[in-house]
Amino acid sequence: MIDLGLGGKRAVVSGAGLIPERAGHGRLTAVRLAEAGATVACIDLDAGRAEGTAEAIAGSGGKAIPIVADMTDSNEVERALDEAEAGLGGIDVCVDIIGKATWDQAQDTTDADWDWTLANNLNHVFYLFRGAGRRMVEQGTGGSMVALSSVDGITASAFHAPYGAAKAGVISLVRTFADELGHWGIRVNCVAPGNVGHGSQAQPAGQFDTNGINPLAAPRPMDIANAVLLFSSDLTERVTGQVLSVDGGATIHSLWDIRRETIPDYRQY
Repeated sequence: MIDLGLGGKRAVVSGAGLIPERAGHGRLTAVRLAEAGATVACIDLDAGRAEGTAEAIAGSGGKAIPIVADMTDSNEVERALDEAEAGLGGIDVCVDIIGKATWDQAQDTTDADWDWTLANNLNHVFYLFRGAGRRMVEQGTGGSMVALSSVDGITASAFHAPYGAAKAGVISLVRTFADELGHWGIRVNCVAPGNVGHGSQAQPAGQFDTNGINPLAAPRPMDIANAVLLFSSDLTERVTGQVLSVDGGATIHSLWDIRRETIPDYRQY
């Protein structure tokens, strides 16, 4: 059995609650960290969601505490981190999950939508990593921080420009924190999900290239949680400032629309 090095570790997951109509990255990530042996502080804006994830972990034999906070408020972030530190005894792993897009053409996007999108996709990452970074430095035992960005922060994000800009900002923040905190043994990395949805969870095993977007297959929520688990673990103890796209290959397409059925039969040559 491979030891992920997470036994006895103290993890914070911001946005750990399950919203039924969403992919569930927060809860799945918190559960996976607990399954690997970490005690998890489950932070969410909604008390029921935070408690629900903590209870799900406890029900499977893990350890977790719920914390309620608005992570778009820097003062609330500091309070939540104080509660997590007190409840866990320290912080070894810090994960930010929170994010949501608004949709419109760039020229029709309002100031309110722009400001809301940055507050709910970028600002809280800075607040959380700033606070967690300070605590990890003072703790002196290193650690790992992971943020969820998006492939929309790497490619164009048509009809949701603020979201793409915010997620590109997350990638920049991750690299900057990684550069500044590496001296203290703190790793900072980023997972960039592709088109994760409820349908991808039910896609039959062994069926690939089914939608013309993902050469492999659409990523499932569990794939995102597993990527966060990887960056949180000792398997990546010499990896920092990196972005792992979990998109089933969507962003690797050739610029040219060349398909198997349109090329000559290679066997004639």
